[in-house]
Amino acid sequence: DQVIQQASHLDITLVGVPLRRGSGETYPDRMRGGLKAVQATLPPESKISTLVFGDLHLGHIKEWRDTILAELDCELEYPLWKVPYSDLLEDLEASQVPCEVSGSSRPEVKVGTMFTRELYNKVKQFDIDGFGEAGEFHSLAMVFKVPRAVALGIPDDGTM
Repeated sequence: DQVIQQASHLDITLVGVPLRRGSGETYPDRMRGGLKAVQATLPPESKISTLVFGDLHLGHIKEWRDTILAELDCELEYPLWKVPYSDLLEDLEASQVPCEVSGSSRPEVKVGTMFTRELYNKVKQFDIDGFGEAGEFHSLAMVFKVPRAVALGIPDDGTM
């Protein structure tokens, strides 16, 4: 629901690819099906060439993606890979997009709490990754709470 709200606010097409266990399909098969669905909406001369992931620093996850998705004939990009957390925090604060904890496996991090620099510093005291990168918590970027241009980082003059 909220992912649909994000996509709608940003005016981007969203294709959901179910990644449920027990379906009998492998992760690459499900990704291939999703890419095929997206490709079907594009002009024939267009081709999906790149997949982008938001992984921050978990090497085993990146290596797994690189290995398992190599057969998809797409470049894999990781624009946030190894970016210092201090830079990510500054970018997040500058973006003006509020973020809320949407899921948590740790009692120290409550669902519904706003993700702020204060929360980042607090969770580190409990040996929790400051961005929840190891799955301790998940957050939702509430892009729909700010104007579209602000959420996309487009300056008032329209330049990037």
